[in-house]
Amino acid sequence: MQNLRSFAAAFVLALPFAGWAQPRASACFFNEDFEGENALAGWDLGTQVERRTPEGVGLGEFVAAWTLGDASDANAAQYFPVTDNPIGNRFVMANDAAPPCNCDMDDVLLTTPTIDLTGRTGVALECRVFNEGTLGAGNPRIEANVEGDTWITVLEIAAVEGEWQPLVVDLSAYDNSPALRLRFRWSDGGNWAGGFAVDDVCLRVRQVNDVSVSRVLIGDATVSPFTLGDQSLHYRQLPLTQAGPVHITAEVKNSGTAMLRNIQVDATLELNGTGQGPFLAALIDSLMPGATTYAPIATNWTPTEAGTVTITANAVHTAVDDDFSDDSVSGELQLTTPGWDGGYSAMSCDNGIATASVGGTGTFMVANRMEIINSGDHANGISVSFNPALTQVGEVVRATLMDANFSFIDTSMRRTLSQADIDGLWNGVPQYFSLSTAPELSAGDYWVAIQHLNASAQNVHVNVGGASPLGRSAILEGVGFTLSYLYSTPMVRLHLSEVAVAVRDIAGAEVVVSLYPVPANDEVQVVIPPAFPTGGSWHVVDASGRTVLSGSTTASSTSGRLALRTADLVDGSYTLVLVGDDRLLKARLVVAH
Repeated sequence: MQNLRSFAAAFVLALPFAGWAQPRASACFFNEDFEGENALAGWDLGTQVERRTPEGVGLGEFVAAWTLGDASDANAAQYFPVTDNPIGNRFVMANDAAPPCNCDMDDVLLTTPTIDLTGRTGVALECRVFNEGTLGAGNPRIEANVEGDTWITVLEIAAVEGEWQPLVVDLSAYDNSPALRLRFRWSDGGNWAGGFAVDDVCLRVRQVNDVSVSRVLIGDATVSPFTLGDQSLHYRQLPLTQAGPVHITAEVKNSGTAMLRNIQVDATLELNGTGQGPFLAALIDSLMPGATTYAPIATNWTPTEAGTVTITANAVHTAVDDDFSDDSVSGELQLTTPGWDGGYSAMSCDNGIATASVGGTGTFMVANRMEIINSGDHANGISVSFNPALTQVGEVVRATLMDANFSFIDTSMRRTLSQADIDGLWNGVPQYFSLSTAPELSAGDYWVAIQHLNASAQNVHVNVGGASPLGRSAILEGVGFTLSYLYSTPMVRLHLSEVAVAVRDIAGAEVVVSLYPVPANDEVQVVIPPAFPTGGSWHVVDASGRTVLSGSTTASSTSGRLALRTADLVDGSYTLVLVGDDRLLKARLVVAH
């Protein structure tokens, strides 16, 4: 598959029902996330390295040891499998396993610009690295320098397989230094090796005693997503019929320089003006500087009405806190019900804001795991937010429902994406797919998926929003459905009640009816072919699939024309659908007042 995990970094789409808490912004006085093309400006990349043959013979060609790229760049030769988390993320790397290297990387150095710490005390370096230490690579380390040529090792970096590891390095020994430099040092061990990657470099001033609650999640984040029979995963929208006792997880961090002891985390909830709690987590005995932990809270409270639940988590500890501003954080859970105002009983786990997308030109399925705890509901449909900048008209897609083992249960009809579909996506409207049999769901885990059916030169991309724990979200590629788990959450949602779509799908020939003027203002004339059955119906459908006007075609049986009043419709693109016993006629209707 081509460009499977490519993304649109600049495309940010605000979707309905946004609202679970995000990690707090970093208060960094020096930071670099390596996303920009000039991200390495001011950094010292060290001496260039010589390219070598697979046998280790020098080619006399020299290239930079450090380059910018994403996971697909890192693993271009299948030997440096950097985790794509978040999807499309860029970083800096010394890559000995993909073009332009195999190189002589026996000792390569990446050095920050000079950093002035005058007036700053308690400074810490925070970053994350990808370091598997495979294929003969040496141990990387971080070094510091404040004068002359003396470099001091401040951290030896351990090897961790298959994931980015967060690092926190105490730099208090360099308080008030006017000219600090830091460098990352890596070696391929004198042999052909994999690589080493660095991302999200941040220097911050830390207080002595500072507990932080960085975010609050709905569900128990300490339970594996692969555990069946529970509802421990995070949800932003949850059908009221599937609401059980609410579990909460607070992410707690020691942002200070001293060990914290006896940390008590509590949570309060509010639904439609009525408060619940406080509910207490188990006491955290101790937390080392820079360390993060989860504090799960079982509230034993089950909501009985729809609305938005606001959850606030707070943390205190035995010492006096030097910064109270980050001691608490809030998040929201929307309890959905049938109907537009109730969210059409949506069950969703994304955060509602698209920051990237996953997809490509080949056949694939993008899926999320959903946990059903109460039997009797029906899976009526699945909605998805495609990325309109990277999704082309004419591509064939459908929705699929599977059980916990990815066995097929139900599917929607195939849909060929139209220009009207893409127009609706630009307006932030997800596409909805009715499942053919709307099967009744028993308690258990299910996968809801969007499938790209036709491998072509054109793309289909599904928006993603928010982090996903390993096992929550997946992509299945190709005819063999090769499974890979995602670290970002696709905007694919389950609906347990019917969504107001235009009309039922009808088999048989589909023709296009003509109408004028284009665009329409207060009225549009529809010309109906003589062969169209009398006694049918007509529907005007907006970009979200809702019927906004409807009526009977009986009055047109003699004149062959139908006059529709569009004065009350807002400007935009609509679909006119005429329904007969065995015929479906469509036309694109544009309204501009």
